[in-house]
Amino acid sequence: MRRPTTRAIRAAFVLVSALATALYVYGYARANPDFVSDFDQVWAGAAALWDGRNPYQVVGPRGSFLWKWPLYYPMPALIIAAPLGLLPVVAARVIFATVSSALLAYAITRDGFARWPLFISLAFVVNVELVQWSSLMACAALIPALAWLGIAKPNIGVAVAAGASSWRTPAIMAGGAVVLGAVSFIILPDWVSYWLTNVRSATHFKPLLVRPGGFLLLLGLLRWRRPEARMLVALAATPLTPTFYDPVLLFLITRTFREALLLAAGTIGLYFAVAFAAPPGTLDAWGAVVATASVWLLYLPCLVMVLRRPNRADPASAVSAAPSPSP
Repeated sequence: MRRPTTRAIRAAFVLVSALATALYVYGYARANPDFVSDFDQVWAGAAALWDGRNPYQVVGPRGSFLWKWPLYYPMPALIIAAPLGLLPVVAARVIFATVSSALLAYAITRDGFARWPLFISLAFVVNVELVQWSSLMACAALIPALAWLGIAKPNIGVAVAAGASSWRTPAIMAGGAVVLGAVSFIILPDWVSYWLTNVRSATHFKPLLVRPGGFLLLLGLLRWRRPEARMLVALAATPLTPTFYDPVLLFLITRTFREALLLAAGTIGLYFAVAFAAPPGTLDAWGAVVATASVWLLYLPCLVMVLRRPNRADPASAVSAAPSPSP
């Protein structure tokens, strides 16, 4: 009997990841009809564009699409999601999450299967459940041709560009910013003022460097020639919402199965650390606990991984590594 080729295994891995994601998102929506995912605000904003309305007035605490917070996504994100705005919300969730997972499964296995524990991490599960963008942001880092997706979340996009191993990633990201930005200004000329007003009102956007122990992440600059070191420091320096799902990007720093498994275990430990801390009910207080625990359980272990490597940009250090040949 012939053994399956690496290409066949990768194809099966992508298919299983996509199918599992689709079933989970659809099943969760059926079991929880009142659930509102994080993607729903983007979907509502995209639908508003088709109706000729201002998405920054439609989505929010006082908008027709009730959301606890203002719309923090820039217009290019809504342009990217615009086709899904024509679909029912559950169908839009399923398609967005499924495509994101399939692309991530393809991208993460381009140089082997060492990072597969990502898919059993709590970070990935929460990313799928909330239908978040973290998987696509990881794809933007791993596949230069998809780097333009980084403009959907500019704070993450900066870290992706910082971790680029060649000029192609920031160049394609910049090109995407120009094209999507131009389309955005044509559709809504004053969208930047609406967006910046919303972003400036957010008190929970803080860099991990200001959290307890976060300053230690600057030690990653000792390995500044390595793309993953630059990305780690950039993630620590950029304002982020404290979450369980953004650590999906940290798996790009791992190089071995053990490192990926350790990080996956850390994401589960993060959940229990936050659960047992029982923070007060305010978003800022809860976010402070999540961010501090993330520094110690996820980011500092990644720093140790980086510091164990030499300060040189060898091929194995590239975040957007070239695919290994298949037999």
